[in-house]
Amino acid sequence: MSTNDQLKQAIVDSVEHGTYPEADVSSAEVPSTLLPALLADLQKARDEVKEDIRSLSKDIAPDVDGWIAQAKKLQGDIERSKATARDIVAQAEAGKALKEETHDAGNKVHLLEKEVAFNESLASTLDLIRSSCRILDQADEAYANNDLRATLDHIKRCDASIAALSAVQDTRAVGLLQTRSSRFKATLLDKTTALAQALIQCDIETRSLLVKHEVPDMPTVDLELLVETLSYLGGLDVYIRRLKRDVDFALIDHRLSMKPGQYSVFNITDASIIVSQANARPGTIATLDDIWACLEFLSIHLPSSICEPLSQKLLPSLFETLTYTWLDRSVPVQIEQMPVFQQILDRVSKLADQIDTLNWPSTALLKDWVQNAPRTWLSKRREMALGAARSLLFSGLKTRKTVERVETQTVSKGDAIMGGSDVDEADDAWAADWEEETPETAKVDASKAATSTKNDDDDDDASAWDVDGDDTDKTAVSSEQPAKDENMEEDDAADAWGWGDDEQVADEAPKLSSPKKTKKAASTEQVTQSGDRELTLRETYTVTAVPDGILDIVLQVVSDAETLTDPSYLGSPIGPAASALYTLPTFILAIYRATASTAYGKLDSGNMLIYNDASRLADQIRSFVVRQTEKDLTSSLPSHLRPSSRLRLDNDIKALETFAKRAYSAEMESQRTIVRDMLDGAQGFSNCNAEPFASACDSAVSITEGRLRDVHKQWAPILSRSALLQSSGSLLSTAISKMIMEIEEIQDIGEEESAKLRKLCDKISEVKDLFIQEHPEGGEASNMTGIYCPNWFKFQYLGELLESSLADIKYLWTEGELRLEFDVDEVTDLIEALFADSDYRRKAIADIRRS
Repeated sequence: MSTNDQLKQAIVDSVEHGTYPEADVSSAEVPSTLLPALLADLQKARDEVKEDIRSLSKDIAPDVDGWIAQAKKLQGDIERSKATARDIVAQAEAGKALKEETHDAGNKVHLLEKEVAFNESLASTLDLIRSSCRILDQADEAYANNDLRATLDHIKRCDASIAALSAVQDTRAVGLLQTRSSRFKATLLDKTTALAQALIQCDIETRSLLVKHEVPDMPTVDLELLVETLSYLGGLDVYIRRLKRDVDFALIDHRLSMKPGQYSVFNITDASIIVSQANARPGTIATLDDIWACLEFLSIHLPSSICEPLSQKLLPSLFETLTYTWLDRSVPVQIEQMPVFQQILDRVSKLADQIDTLNWPSTALLKDWVQNAPRTWLSKRREMALGAARSLLFSGLKTRKTVERVETQTVSKGDAIMGGSDVDEADDAWAADWEEETPETAKVDASKAATSTKNDDDDDDASAWDVDGDDTDKTAVSSEQPAKDENMEEDDAADAWGWGDDEQVADEAPKLSSPKKTKKAASTEQVTQSGDRELTLRETYTVTAVPDGILDIVLQVVSDAETLTDPSYLGSPIGPAASALYTLPTFILAIYRATASTAYGKLDSGNMLIYNDASRLADQIRSFVVRQTEKDLTSSLPSHLRPSSRLRLDNDIKALETFAKRAYSAEMESQRTIVRDMLDGAQGFSNCNAEPFASACDSAVSITEGRLRDVHKQWAPILSRSALLQSSGSLLSTAISKMIMEIEEIQDIGEEESAKLRKLCDKISEVKDLFIQEHPEGGEASNMTGIYCPNWFKFQYLGELLESSLADIKYLWTEGELRLEFDVDEVTDLIEALFADSDYRRKAIADIRRS
């Protein structure tokens, strides 16, 4: 409740109760702002009291006097309260004035304090600036007197003094002071660097490093003081980098140079290192000794404050250069040089230990090189072997030689090669066994197939060069003659490397059989107890120097691996690489397969040379594996350490054989395509007796016949006799198969056209002179065309049928052997094309179908 309300309530209470207590209004603290309102309320209350008194005077007349007395007393109290209120207001106004005066006085005092503090700070700052200037003057004086120690001390004090001026660093005076200090530091840094270079003189032109202990006219200056100064001025890192560069150019690069005529050595004295020219290339151990002597010289003559940062920058590049220019080249390829290599490894390890004693870092590269010595040697050995194989593949093709293939087979009495009674039957069997990769040869008569299977086991045993023998027979050195590969679109690179050979072996085309009759002339006989005879078959063919060279490389690798497996090499640094060496032959043979197509592709008949070389290499590798297995039977090594158990060359041998077959198949398919394209010029031999079709047929047949002779002549110096006859016979079979097919497709053949076709067939048949086999004992020469060309007899029968009568054809079918070459439909179609429709033709066809 406010004071005004309290006074009003007191007055009302006094009126109601008739008592007028003494109100301590004078002592009340009434705000001056409330006095006018209070007085008004009091006046109003007085008026109300008077009114009440008047109204009550009638009823309470006796008490009026008392009330009047109380009212007067109240009025006096009110007057006293007014006076008190007026005093309070006056005192309040006076306090406000005093407060304002006090505030003004405080502001003046604060301002005076700030001015005093500013004056004191200004005086202190001016003292610091003056002190810094004096210190710089002293530093200038010391610098002029070549007193580097005093100069450094003064510049340190100056920097501390300037640092204390950080609060006023934006002022012009301090800025000028900092500029003067920076310029002086730059000057001092240049001089200190020059002095350091004067004490450590690394001259690139003279290839020398000279270390002095004092500067002329400056006896108090040493390297420690210069390093301290450079470090404080922030120029030590730049100086170390420059020193490292100079040491590299002046010393390291020249000493580690491998350029001919630029060999050098270190000449080290008490205070210098000089690079001197050497007449011959120093040894690796001598080089390592020189490197240590150089590092030791630096550690002795240079303070640790320089050596430690210098070593952090110098050693990594030094060891890298040392490793790649000297250490890697010092790794020998020949095992006989291992003792020297062991000395090099010991010296490298010792160098790393010596550097560790200096507490210098970065020796891990040297230690890693020592640990990886077997791997490094193996990589170099692999690189040399593969490089030799690649070089041989391109250089060895220039050298060609004739080699002999020898194989011993056992044949039975009844075999045609033994002069059995059923020679004709054997000839038929050989002709039937020929599986040419053309659609026409798939039409083989059942009876002919049955005849061809007679004595198959004996035939297989008596096969010479191009028949698959028993895969498990490791003693027979034979080569397989491949036919056409039906998947010629396979990736060349994958074929070359032999990838997927295991899966593709089953898909190879049937192998061509070598005729028995050709073996008589090149065989020697030995009769066994059972009556069978052992024939030693010999045949020559041409190869390059590549197979023998590749074999020599493989043999050398295996010999090295076998040597490292010996107990005497257990402590050899490259001993752990022995097991990995046995994988190198696989890589060498893979390199051969991968690059042979490119290398041989520049030669005429390159694919046939690949066939010969790859087949010979496969035979040589197989024979080597057999010999090594026999040799390991008497070895004292554990079975798992013997070369025969480590070598995994079976897949590589198969890959080589497959590679040879593919090369042969590719060449044959290419030649077959050419022959077919040439015969396409005859346009199906229809209207062959009318121009211009007659000329086209003559030209096509003549060109084809010439092509067969040219290819035969081209392959003759390369392939063996049997392989040559089989290849030529296959091409001839392709040509006559196409002619047979196209002639059989002619619907109507006139008499003149029939005679023309017979002449064309005779023209192709002239190539039979390529298959004449001379008798080794001077007997009558044999014509082997029918043996090497499976459809030769059919072609000859076709020529006869073209000019035969119906009676002759019927006789040949019923009494002759025509049915062995033709089926019923083929003969009847020919009869219908050659002869006009008649009862006699229909009867002849019916008789042929019934027979």
